[in-house]
Amino acid sequence: MIGLFREACTGMTARAAGLSGHDVIPKHAFVHEAARSIGATGIDDATRHDVVSINEIAARLLPMLLAGDALSTKELRDAIWCLWEARTPLADHPAALKRIVEEVDRSDKRKLFRTLAAVYLIQFRSDRPGLEVVSSILQRGSLRWGGLFASYQTDHALYDPVRGPKNIAALALRQTMSPSDTMRSLGFGALDAQSGFTEAITRNLLVQLGDGAEPDHMKRLEMVKSYALDSRNELVFKGLDLEIAEALIKPFLGKSPEKAIKDIFLNFIVSIFKDPRTYPGRWERFPQIKALIVSWLTEQSLRQFLDIVGLTVKDPNDAQMWRYRRAFWEAAHRKGIIRGAWVVFAEDGARLARNRFGKSVDFATFVGAGSKQVQRTHAVLLLEVGQGIVADWSHNGKVNIWSDASERSAPKLYQRSYSSDDVMIAKDDTETSRHLVKTHSSPKTYSWQRTVAERIYRMTNMRLQPSDYK
Repeated sequence: MIGLFREACTGMTARAAGLSGHDVIPKHAFVHEAARSIGATGIDDATRHDVVSINEIAARLLPMLLAGDALSTKELRDAIWCLWEARTPLADHPAALKRIVEEVDRSDKRKLFRTLAAVYLIQFRSDRPGLEVVSSILQRGSLRWGGLFASYQTDHALYDPVRGPKNIAALALRQTMSPSDTMRSLGFGALDAQSGFTEAITRNLLVQLGDGAEPDHMKRLEMVKSYALDSRNELVFKGLDLEIAEALIKPFLGKSPEKAIKDIFLNFIVSIFKDPRTYPGRWERFPQIKALIVSWLTEQSLRQFLDIVGLTVKDPNDAQMWRYRRAFWEAAHRKGIIRGAWVVFAEDGARLARNRFGKSVDFATFVGAGSKQVQRTHAVLLLEVGQGIVADWSHNGKVNIWSDASERSAPKLYQRSYSSDDVMIAKDDTETSRHLVKTHSSPKTYSWQRTVAERIYRMTNMRLQPSDYK
């Protein structure tokens, strides 16, 4: 477009040479005239985005096209703009489509070809009816009209619906540029960053990243952000969920990253798609990635509890006790005993968790009601273990185990808030076939650990040996 803009300006300058001062001053500025020369299509910009006008124009032109009536150049340009995005797309009618592309193909007016090329890029979508026909006309016409049209096709196969987006995506990768910036570098400064062709380039870029085009994880993350998000950190294209998820996570399948990298990627992907444990809807298209993210979130929830509570423990005796608690639950996680994890934080823990794990991190908070008074530093770790539920209170709190998660009093994971009564069985230690409440006493002798490990064995048939958590 920049080249065409320059060409239009140069042409008008040449035409003005030798004229009087009165004649040289045009009714419109050269920039306006140049832009009009490049983009004029009969329908002005406002009308192109006015669905009602597009629909009315398409409805008026369709019978004329089908009847073989003569159309003016303006009407043909209008018809091109109505190919795909009118209520009755003209391309849905093979005879109308054939008439339009044949008129463009045999016309000696370059502006018709230019309009078709612009509409192809702006309204591009691989499943458009007649896209292959339009592509064929553009590929042939690009050589006929030469100049930038020819170089776009020769250098990048721009008008090939498969190779074009793929080639520009490869160019964007080499130049480490966004799709819109890459198109701008080729001279398409006026092409909307949300155009159909830009979306196709973005899709190709994301697929290539998912297939390992950028092995550095942090660079890949920044590239995905550059391709998929606008200046407000919102998705540019709403239909690329699968490609975005795979670009971010597919390289991790089978090879888990270090925890710091994992937390950064979790924070970003959850900011886009939300937590799959509480908002599963958008994750259903990529179940393998969803399963991996849930496993990462389970491990992160465990770390939230252990790390954040560890920061709030000030008493030396409590700090020593906490080492044993961490060793036990980390061993349970390594053994695959923990199926799901969710943390309930009071005020201090919630603040620290967001500071440490990112603003998109998910957890629950306490509500005021409940028989047990909740301190600002308190937290509860909720775990799915076998068919049961564990609620382990922080600090000097007790571990509570419901052997059957379907029991009415058993807490449900992934709720937004809980009272203290929701996550405890009783204030005193108790041990029945249905319930276990145990103080974290004598951690050095592994007293409570053996009791809890035995209950877990009954619930899962998986035994935690003392050597696992010592």
